[in-house]
Amino acid sequence: MFSAKLRWSYLSLVCLLLVSTALAQAPPTNVTFNTQTYTTGSLPAGVVSGDFNEDGKPDLAVIDGNSNSVQLLLGVGGGLLTLGGQTNTGMNPVQIVTGKFNLTSHQDLAIANAGDQTMTILLGKGDGTFTTESFHLGGVPTALVAADFLNNGRTQLAVVECASQQLGPCSLNIYQSDATAKFTRSQKISLPGSFAASLIVSDDFNHDHKPDVAVATHTHVLVFVDTSSFNGAGLATLALRTTVTPPNTAAISGLAAGHFVKNNPTPDLAIEVFDNVNDTSSPNTCYIFLNNGFGSFFLRSKLVTEGFGNILAVADINGDGIQDLLVAGTSAHNGDISFALGHDDGTFSMPQLITGFGPNTGIIARDLALDSRHSIASSVVGVLGLPSVTAVLLNQNALTNCPPPGSAKLAVKVCSATTTTGHISISASGNSPNGVKRVELWVDGVKRTQNFSDQLRATVTAAHGAHHVTVVGVDLYDTLVKQTMTVTVP
Repeated sequence: MFSAKLRWSYLSLVCLLLVSTALAQAPPTNVTFNTQTYTTGSLPAGVVSGDFNEDGKPDLAVIDGNSNSVQLLLGVGGGLLTLGGQTNTGMNPVQIVTGKFNLTSHQDLAIANAGDQTMTILLGKGDGTFTTESFHLGGVPTALVAADFLNNGRTQLAVVECASQQLGPCSLNIYQSDATAKFTRSQKISLPGSFAASLIVSDDFNHDHKPDVAVATHTHVLVFVDTSSFNGAGLATLALRTTVTPPNTAAISGLAAGHFVKNNPTPDLAIEVFDNVNDTSSPNTCYIFLNNGFGSFFLRSKLVTEGFGNILAVADINGDGIQDLLVAGTSAHNGDISFALGHDDGTFSMPQLITGFGPNTGIIARDLALDSRHSIASSVVGVLGLPSVTAVLLNQNALTNCPPPGSAKLAVKVCSATTTTGHISISASGNSPNGVKRVELWVDGVKRTQNFSDQLRATVTAAHGAHHVTVVGVDLYDTLVKQTMTVTVP
């Protein structure tokens, strides 16, 4: 028989275990969304997120090919938006990115225009309005990405330019700005093939703490690494590192970079391919290539996706700290948006349908509601009598962690910092106008863990005594912010 004291200790332990189990909820395998739609033009061609009026709530910017303009959707709270200002672009805008192109602290936009082969630069005033600059390109822009290649706080542009939107020859061009956002081309690299290259992503593929670029041609993905001096001056330059060739590929239709194994600091690639151009069932496969840590890749898994043509994006959809894959159809016969949950080993569950509106022209994922859940925004072209819209899918039931700070400036927030014997547990988040891509946990000057998301939930070992704990947030273009505290481990 237990003594009264032992019985009380036993019951206390049971209660503690029950409470711990209740707090350690399992992530949902079926994530649900509340869909809102907004009219932003009859031919939407792409969407990005930012905080353009600096009110702490994330906004959206959507380009429209019919009106040759960019329309703002301003956040009003809870992930809901309202129509903001509209600004003219060049002819037939096809790509849009955010960035900071001059020395002000405000968020800017760059829009690539296929109709007149120009780049429109919208310099933000911080109130949701812009001044307009532009410069001419050397060809038809088919793909656009931004990165701080020089580590000078100003965003440079990598642009794929081709003879037409369908055919090559094509080239990869790097444009860098001066302090007043006047752009000049620092490099032009010829790309192989006679088909237009229309996909580009940027990340640090060889883990040298500098942004690199991957470009998808018709049947290959070329990975270029940054060889710039990275001292804030000089010319932004890239060099070919490796070529990735998916098997049985008739055409590459989607490309995304992500961290599909959490403890691997180098980004992996997801490549969507059209398997066989003669097959009327239009088979699509997404191949997952894992990074060996030095900018080379090996095939890890594949995922069957429906329809011909898909846009890929990466986000933690169910809140378990593991990056998942978003797949958005681009054809009139496949306008569905679906997600595949990551298993943290380079494999994924089968895609689950979220909804379908029509051909998607752009897709992003971000914590739009500031509730620590990642929602989805997509620009959709109307077909079969349906209107063109910007669809916002607000995440309803992913695990929550640490509601982030506002998006007006780069910041991190620690929601909880607890200690037990031999351990430190941290719940934290980050935010910025562009969005935070990574949150790191440092203890006594040593990086202990990180999460490639704007959320961090981690427990690390630590000896008895006082420790300096630092949470670091890294925004989309590698600017850092830190918050440090002292904790005592019993």
